[in-house]
Amino acid sequence: MPMTQPKRIYLARHKLMDSCAAVTVHLIRIALAGLIGFSGGPAMASGDTADGAPFADTWETLLTEARAEARRCGSDTYAESSPITWNARLRAAAQAHSEDMTHMGRISHEGSEGGVLADRLAAAGYEASAWAENVASGQQNATTVVAAWLGSPGHCANIMSADYTEFGVGIDRDKSGKRYWTLVLAAPRH
Repeated sequence: MPMTQPKRIYLARHKLMDSCAAVTVHLIRIALAGLIGFSGGPAMASGDTADGAPFADTWETLLTEARAEARRCGSDTYAESSPITWNARLRAAAQAHSEDMTHMGRISHEGSEGGVLADRLAAAGYEASAWAENVASGQQNATTVVAAWLGSPGHCANIMSADYTEFGVGIDRDKSGKRYWTLVLAAPRH
């Protein structure tokens, strides 16, 4: 008489196989995203980071370093500001807007259907007490886009403001390789 495995072992093995398949599909998506030049996972292709480090870590370092020293943003002077931390919901709002700007073929703070940052934050499930958004296009990596923003009074003020404690970044590329960047800065409502 053949032995049969208990049902729970079979189910556990099935779940493991399903998990392995899901991980494999995710890794294939990330690999393909790197090959065709689009963002698609928690880490970007090395050309989209300052030093090849994971996407969030690179951005957190760049923004925290920028905020660590007092600076002039146009005619306003900002004292050094506390470190800023990555937030996945802000990342989702930023990524959605970068993809929308790619679709529109231009940078804008207004989405293709008229939505603004407050709408994108609500859609991402983030309740903010304060928020700001920087957008840009054409820069080749995180370092150059942060430098461009720091050279623009309004964008610089957003980065330096102590009102914002969390951030998320989105990047997308059009068919020609032009990058569309969105930085969302916010503070959670308590």
